[in-house]
Amino acid sequence: MNGSRVFHVALAWAGLSGAALAQTAGWTWGMTSAATIVLREGLEAALVLGAVLVYLRAAGAGARLLRGLWGGVAAALLASAAAWWASSLLLGMSEAGREVLEGVTALLAAGVLFFVINWLFHQAYVVDWTERMRTRARAAVARGSALGLAVLGFLVVFREGFETVLFFRALLAQVPASAAGAGFLAGVGVTALVVAALARSGRRLPLRRAFQVSGWLLLLLAISFVGNGVHELQEAGWLPETAWWAGVFDRALLSWAGLRGTLETLGSQAAYLLLLAVSFALARRRARRLEA
Repeated sequence: MNGSRVFHVALAWAGLSGAALAQTAGWTWGMTSAATIVLREGLEAALVLGAVLVYLRAAGAGARLLRGLWGGVAAALLASAAAWWASSLLLGMSEAGREVLEGVTALLAAGVLFFVINWLFHQAYVVDWTERMRTRARAAVARGSALGLAVLGFLVVFREGFETVLFFRALLAQVPASAAGAGFLAGVGVTALVVAALARSGRRLPLRRAFQVSGWLLLLLAISFVGNGVHELQEAGWLPETAWWAGVFDRALLSWAGLRGTLETLGSQAAYLLLLAVSFALARRRARRLEA
């Protein structure tokens, strides 16, 4: 085999290896992202419901009130399934309309994640939400209202269910369905194990470390949503497309992370990070003033 043929064979092998690596990285990223979404949303719902149940038992709430709470939880699960079904109907449209919807969904998910990441990094998200739900539980018990507890259970679970539907719809537009499905099952399994372990040991989840880890993972997910959302709108012709560093970023290995070689996608991601940095700085400044 002459040198020229060896060179071309080596290039072909490198190309195949790069494609395989990109496919593996995309699948792994999809599974990790899906598991992170389920774990974060599931643990938050479990922590809040656990805090409410502890209060109800301490207050001597009867079986009727507890049935009201669990009835609201069941209704929220059904409503979340209905939201998933409705979103699948919206996606069964023309290709151009689907690209627009996927782009808008991804950007909407990134917007929701902006607030979620802020709450996680400020370590106040679950605490504030839990205290608010405890207050509602006290009011419902004082009135002896099973309906009030049903509404409470519905709000706690449907809030997380709706966010999960939104995030998964945005995620499925950029990763294989098998990766998202595997991540969903893994997230459900890990959430169940963590909740069971905490319930058996009587310990609390180390919120600070959990917030830090999930916050960084969700930040990467938000950046990919911004990049891929803008890219979908470019594909639909709604936004201009200005090539910028295309040779560096237009790689299959990076596309799953939303890193596209256009000024619009990279600029949007940079603006998103800047807004997060500004929000963190303002929150820290406000906290220092309160301490002073």
